[in-house]
Amino acid sequence: MPAVDRAARLLGLLEADGRPMTISELARQLGINKGTMRDLLETLRAHGLVERDEDRKLYRLGPRLARLGMAALGQLDLARVARPFLVELASEVNGAVLLLVPHDDSATIGRRIRLAAGACGKVFLAHLAEPERAARLAELRQPTARSITDPARYAAELEQTRRRGYATDDEEYLAGVRATSAPVFDARGRVAAAVLVIGLVASLPLDDLERTGQATARTARAISVALGAPA
Repeated sequence: MPAVDRAARLLGLLEADGRPMTISELARQLGINKGTMRDLLETLRAHGLVERDEDRKLYRLGPRLARLGMAALGQLDLARVARPFLVELASEVNGAVLLLVPHDDSATIGRRIRLAAGACGKVFLAHLAEPERAARLAELRQPTARSITDPARYAAELEQTRRRGYATDDEEYLAGVRATSAPVFDARGRVAAAVLVIGLVASLPLDDLERTGQATARTARAISVALGAPA
């Protein structure tokens, strides 16, 4: 319906511009005459969806949108939202595709694994606050001969994970297994989960880790957008 379309575009413009705007600005950018724009704004204001600064005659997003946003977040099912993206990723990589969520000192996919484990551990630790991250680095263990146990070297791995958007694991958690992982962010910008691709060394060659990591990161970003994560 045209009226609903105009209202949605108006709210989207106020969101994208990030500042209060006048009737003239809004009408010009949306290609609507000022009279129609005034009626639209006043209707939205009556429902708390926009607010008006009476002194400067500027309109901004209203407080009810925050409540609607919180209600929408409460109804999101992470697994349901992520599933189609994970299925698509599985069709283009050589490995099992999993979604893990942090839980206290571990991550879970139906069973718990240690939070600092492998590629997904790097993802979760890379986005922890500094004091907690430092404490985790002091507790590094050595599951395999290829595990990174030096805190300084592991810290460098975490920085690389943040910079490129994904982590890799070359037999660091399980001998004979490689993996890539990338963070999924929620609408508040917090890490809500990690996408993990895991495969045996025979099916996931070392030369494929970068390509697989990039695909993993693309999928995680797509899920994040679907969850309303900030751009």
